[in-house]
Amino acid sequence: MTEVLANRAIGRTDGLMQEDRAKTWRSSALGDTLFLAAEYRQLRFDPHFHDEFAIGIIDGGCQAFAYDNGRRLDFPMGSVALIAPGVVHVGWPGVEEGWRYRMLYPPADLVRTAAADIFGDGETPGFHRPGVVDGVLAHALSRLHELSARSDTDPLQLESLFLLVIRRAFEHHAGRRSGPQTNGDRKLVAPMRDLLETEFQGPIALATLAGAVGLSRFQALRHFKAAYGLPPHAYLRQVRVRRAQQLILGGERLAAAAATAGFADQAHMTRIFRQIVGYTPGSLSHA
Repeated sequence: MTEVLANRAIGRTDGLMQEDRAKTWRSSALGDTLFLAAEYRQLRFDPHFHDEFAIGIIDGGCQAFAYDNGRRLDFPMGSVALIAPGVVHVGWPGVEEGWRYRMLYPPADLVRTAAADIFGDGETPGFHRPGVVDGVLAHALSRLHELSARSDTDPLQLESLFLLVIRRAFEHHAGRRSGPQTNGDRKLVAPMRDLLETEFQGPIALATLAGAVGLSRFQALRHFKAAYGLPPHAYLRQVRVRRAQQLILGGERLAAAAATAGFADQAHMTRIFRQIVGYTPGSLSHA
């Protein structure tokens, strides 16, 4: 579940308010990872480091950034920040209008566990540079940030997307390799599908699905998508839509059908129906 912690303007020492804003929340699905959405026009960070990884995207303006005893690297709009724990750095507005960014701060142990799932045992290296241009990674981060702020996002989807973010970041910007793509073996991952078909009402952890087939979480994610054409969280949505359709056509009320099929609420069910089948569940009650 996502918890909104703060949404505040940052004051100046003379008591007048600036246009600096920051909003933070945490995701329990990702080990209590802190998320930040902020706009800074005046703020200048003191030299500091993080115990966690700091990963994010610059949505507007430019952040001036210095690290490694003063080495400067500006982050213009579209840049991706990749900062490992312990890297001392400072930041300040790189242009007059400052910068807007969305960051997440996953605990180091969470990232190391994800990296081990993806790449196997071995040291989790630092990134080649603390700022890169990578459209694929930026898109995945934007989606992860967006979904983390929604109370109806399935934890399975967040966990899966986080693994893909970590894979992209370390494979392309830290020199790790995750091995060749698989063609998929339906017999191998059939127990995962069976769990999704029977345990659709509640949240299902990716670790539970992976444990059913004796794979790492990333291997399970990769094999399942290759076998069925969808990642597990998307397959689960299909199952829930199918179950809800059956209930509504059988005369069940919409709110009750949403709860029984595993949706967060009726509005959540309606949104997913539109995305998958192109019509609302309410239209079924008149069919």
